[in-house]
Amino acid sequence: MRKIYFHIEDTEDQLELWFSGGMSERVRFRPYFYILPEEEGNLSGFLEKERVRKKVMGVERDLVKVYFKDERSMKRAMKGLKNPMETSIPSWFKFILDSGLIPFSDPDNPSESYGIEDLKKLFFSGMIYSEDGFPVEGKSPIVAISYSVDDGPIEVISASDLDDSVIIREFVSVISKENPDVIVGYGQDADEFKHLMARSKNLGLRLSIGRDGSEPMETGKFFRGTIIVENRVRGRANLDLFSVAWRDFPQLPERTWYELADELGVGRPEVMMKFRVAEAWKLNRDNALDYMRKKLSTIIGIYSKIIDNQIALSKMSLIPIHKLLRSSVGEIVEAILLKESRSRDWIAFSSPQRPEESYEGGFVWIKSPGVYEGICYLDFASMYPSIMALHNLSFETVNPEEGFCEVEEVNVEGVRAKVCRDVEGLVPQLVRKLIEERSKIKESLANLKQDDPEYKRLDAAQRAIKVVTNAIYGYMGWESATFMNISAARLTSAYGRLYIKKVRGMLESKGLSVIYIDTDGIQFLGKECENVIDDINSGIPLRLDLRYKALRGIYLAKKKYAHLLEDGRIIAKGFEFVRRDYPKIVKEAQREVVEAILRGKESEIEKIVNKFRDKIIKGDINREDLIIF
Repeated sequence: MRKIYFHIEDTEDQLELWFSGGMSERVRFRPYFYILPEEEGNLSGFLEKERVRKKVMGVERDLVKVYFKDERSMKRAMKGLKNPMETSIPSWFKFILDSGLIPFSDPDNPSESYGIEDLKKLFFSGMIYSEDGFPVEGKSPIVAISYSVDDGPIEVISASDLDDSVIIREFVSVISKENPDVIVGYGQDADEFKHLMARSKNLGLRLSIGRDGSEPMETGKFFRGTIIVENRVRGRANLDLFSVAWRDFPQLPERTWYELADELGVGRPEVMMKFRVAEAWKLNRDNALDYMRKKLSTIIGIYSKIIDNQIALSKMSLIPIHKLLRSSVGEIVEAILLKESRSRDWIAFSSPQRPEESYEGGFVWIKSPGVYEGICYLDFASMYPSIMALHNLSFETVNPEEGFCEVEEVNVEGVRAKVCRDVEGLVPQLVRKLIEERSKIKESLANLKQDDPEYKRLDAAQRAIKVVTNAIYGYMGWESATFMNISAARLTSAYGRLYIKKVRGMLESKGLSVIYIDTDGIQFLGKECENVIDDINSGIPLRLDLRYKALRGIYLAKKKYAHLLEDGRIIAKGFEFVRRDYPKIVKEAQREVVEAILRGKESEIEKIVNKFRDKIIKGDINREDLIIF
């Protein structure tokens, strides 16, 4: 019987590994950290210690490895020490690093690799009824839950009245009977699970959906300006696809399931807003239940589009899938760097440096606001990773430890630093490895048909590699990074400004008019965009590619422009109609005006504005058109 590892849970003094089918193993893992020998006298509350020799920032050093009974004891001991090492790595991930445990693998047969298709999955979505507009936690009943197991049909649990105790009991029964390894939904952590838990409590029921009969345990983390809620379900990986939308699709104004469906080309029903549920339920219950089936079908379609990329990232980083979905890109990059450093016998040294001031980022420039025609948009292929590999920029090679290497002093765009010239850094090595691996995968893809399952797996792997490679630069300037090096991030950014300005000079020397620059992209006026690319690439050590051609563009300010492409698509950046903090009617009005300008129909602008003004005056709009969600 296959024993596929997919999930880990951590408690105060032990870890629990979960495998397909509900098998589990408890592991006693003693938390530890490292200190310099001169700090031994300040230790307290430890179980045991040992002398070891490890590399710190590339330099071999004598260290003391100190073990503790539990996390609480370790945290108390840290208070009396100047700089204990590896304290920021959670114990569950230290165990994974030390054991080499790979998600979706069989520890008894490590040569075999599996995927999420080898686990049992339950997809679900709920409908909450409210006479008060938006649902009220604990008060508003759940009137329906749609669910599907693996590739099976979509079923709906509902009640003839508003007594949701029947629905809650049946939902718990379904999960107990089907015993899924994975539960999948969209936004269920902050929506369905919250309401199910609150209603269960009010009704004197238990939402016993854990493999041990336990209820979900709510936790959360601050991520990109919001709290990402997580409900941990014992023995099951609870995958909330909203977390992926929040992290990987920042261009979506609200990151709703229907926005992501449109972005991915997944068919969906007309959206029923939450405050419309009661009205729809009273009017035609069968239509409301059919909507639930279609909505869940859309969520399953979204899952099918994005999950392979998440599995590839999970395997690359060693982060279990339920944690991976809720990890930032910086946390994923850190996990990969920790894995790479472990293979070199390095200790993750948390540098005491912290950014005292922000550093200059990419070069952004606009010639002048206005409307332009015949636009070429070029951008660098993986600019920052290429710069780090080309100039040996890494956390340990920029302003390195004394005696680690021979250094060269550089001055780029006014940024001065010392850089190793005889020792290649870990980051450049990793970048080269990732770029080479992605190139090999793309060669393999060229020999496969797109409907081949292997094509799907490899394509997800190469996209995951691209995400990680492009994120490494930002990671080194991230103040929470274990391997933070502000000097390295500052120097990388300076090289980026140097090269983009050099490209501008080369274009202008050919008599071309540059109109806009943003970090790694440059836009200029011209009909034969491709003709200049080879000349430019021969004069710089990086590679420029044609991103697209635009028939027309409108520029209002830095980071606020819109383009009409040759295929009729419109790409916009910075406009209110691509943001979440404006009501729908404002966004629609602005979108129509911008489209009119781009399509050369400026004479229609006054008519468009009057149309929306009249709608508001006459009240000829829906409530949701005026709401900021």
